[in-house]
Amino acid sequence: MLHPRYWLTWCGLGLSALLAQLPYRLQIAMGRLLGRLLYRLVKRRRHIAEVNIARCFPELTGQERQALVKEHFATNGMALMEVGMVWFMPAWRLRKRFVIKGREHWAPFRQQARGALVIGLHFNTLEIANVAMNRLFSLSFSYRSRKNPVYNYLQYTGRKRRNKQAHGVDRHDIRGMVNTMKAGGLLWYAPDQDYGRGVSEFIPWFGVAAATLAATPRLLRMAKVPALGVIYRRLPDYSGYQVEFRPVLEGLPSGDDRADLLALNQYIEARIRENPAEYLWVHRRFKTRPQGEAGFY
Repeated sequence: MLHPRYWLTWCGLGLSALLAQLPYRLQIAMGRLLGRLLYRLVKRRRHIAEVNIARCFPELTGQERQALVKEHFATNGMALMEVGMVWFMPAWRLRKRFVIKGREHWAPFRQQARGALVIGLHFNTLEIANVAMNRLFSLSFSYRSRKNPVYNYLQYTGRKRRNKQAHGVDRHDIRGMVNTMKAGGLLWYAPDQDYGRGVSEFIPWFGVAAATLAATPRLLRMAKVPALGVIYRRLPDYSGYQVEFRPVLEGLPSGDDRADLLALNQYIEARIRENPAEYLWVHRRFKTRPQGEAGFY
């Protein structure tokens, strides 16, 4: 990790560590400014967000969609600052920033050492919400390895920092995920991205056929556990965050995998509609298309 090719990464991390010591509200303001700059500079990602939002919200006017894209980039800028907070800000400074709701829905799982699959979503508050989630519950996580080992190391240790009992499981390691839940663990798992045709089925998502991870019902069935929900968002005045632990998603698994995948997509869509600006629209959610259909991007 000390190879010269990673020196720029280390410099960026050093800058992030310094910025994390600034007052919280100043960091958030700087993040919004950074997001506005990225909106102008990162044209490829802006195009992806524009396409996604146009496909998912056809009822909005062009002006409304463009305003949503701009606000989305502002929230992405804040998210970049928040990653530095997670990795480098003292825990006591962050704890007071969280409003917690619904912890009673998860309490029986901790008290009885029962496992569950936690349906997470790629809102850009994910990393900082993990601070609150792992302070209250030992939440293991599925993850995708990156090519940059420095970033991999910091992301992995950053997620474990608040709870040493939590651990990461590679998203390809089905057995490892099942064993984690069978042992009474809560496993955070986000089935809302496009990982390609080989591991997916085409299921409606915002009314569009989307490559949807097919493994989710199988994980529930193999581990014999229920699915739980959790939602995280910034407070309206940007003074902190709300983390809402949600109850069991009833009826999963049903024995009909396609019906389960549709139910999960509908659940995810409903949560995104509650807070669209903070969802990760710069991901190519519709990258994989049904045979013979032209690409969107």
